[in-house]
Amino acid sequence: NVRGNFVPEFDISSVSIMEQFNPLVNLDITWNNNFTTRAELRKTRTVSLSFANNQISEQKSEEMVFGLGYRFRDVQLIYRAAGTQRELRSDLNLRADLSIRENMTIVRRLAEEGVQPTAGQTVISVNASADYVISNRFDVRIFFDRVVNKPIVSLSYPTTNTSFGFSLRFTLIQ
Repeated sequence: NVRGNFVPEFDISSVSIMEQFNPLVNLDITWNNNFTTRAELRKTRTVSLSFANNQISEQKSEEMVFGLGYRFRDVQLIYRAAGTQRELRSDLNLRADLSIRENMTIVRRLAEEGVQPTAGQTVISVNASADYVISNRFDVRIFFDRVVNKPIVSLSYPTTNTSFGFSLRFTLIQ
């Protein structure tokens, strides 16, 4: 009790609930002919009740992922090093994924009984890669990634990011 005012022991300014189904549904199939297919559905939701401004903020996300792949067995690569011709023989793994995700943030003001979307976007991403194992400790990967971001609310601009290249990986522990 400070000067006749009640001071609570705990001051709770907001309460949040988070739900996450990652994945909600997942289908991953490897066929007899070295072909792979994948489909996945993910959902998340976070609801926050703020006691400071009497509003509920809800963030929802739903994502669908579709993937294809193929494994070429015993791909032969011939290269020349130090005047001698050498041969590598390993599997070549190709993979491509398409992901479509929608994010949305909604604010509900309890005193005004109003619902307003404040943020959100649709994100489309395409990922493709090829992996080749050179030895039991060394592999090479070529990749292409493209992410297209389209805002739902007109407060931001649409963006597109593209990256491509290759990576070399050396494994120390076997």
